Amino acid sequence: MVSRSIQLLVACGLTLLCGAVPFDPAAQLREPTFDDGVFVSCPYRVAAIFPGKPQFRDFTYTVARQNVPAREFYVQQGMNRFSVVVADFSKGLDVDNNIVAAATIPLRQKGDVRFDEMADYDPGIPGRQLNIFMPNGRQLRASVYMADHRLYVTQSDAPPGDFAALQFEQSVSIINAQGTDLDKNIGQPSRQYRCQR
Repeated sequence: MVSRSIQLLVACGLTLLCGAVPFDPAAQLREPTFDDGVFVSCPYRVAAIFPGKPQFRDFTYTVARQNVPAREFYVQQGMNRFSVVVADFSKGLDVDNNIVAAATIPLRQKGDVRFDEMADYDPGIPGRQLNIFMPNGRQLRASVYMADHRLYVTQSDAPPGDFAALQFEQSVSIINAQGTDLDKNIGQPSRQYRCQR
């Protein structure tokens, strides 16, 4: 039987030898980060500039008669709301244009649609971008994308021309489990986000 002090000594030596890398590689993916103003969640494969540290809620997302688990990351500041929903379609297609189209229906019903265009996040990652003016005079900037069995629905509900809403809308990134943006910028390296604290 090895004594506890020898076990600790061996553990300390291995930690120094291995550069303090955790033995559980999944541990690096558990916690979201909030570095340099960018919120990053590698387990949910999303990064964005929220106007504050987001909260989250888990719920059942329903679209096209399908109920799937989802997580919403959001910031509520008075009447302004910024959110990203990541819905898990792991039992379906990797990418489903019908799901993307169906997810825009409840968004369109919120007001006067001034802009609604197909806009791939990157080739092979279909999506739509919407700009909606609601009856209360507020502007809803929204997008819907699908990649790797995940549906991403972003919404910023704010006064027209609100800088935080525009920044949030433009900052949302779909990433892989290692934090690499799936947007392949031609001739440029892909953005890399930190997946650990």
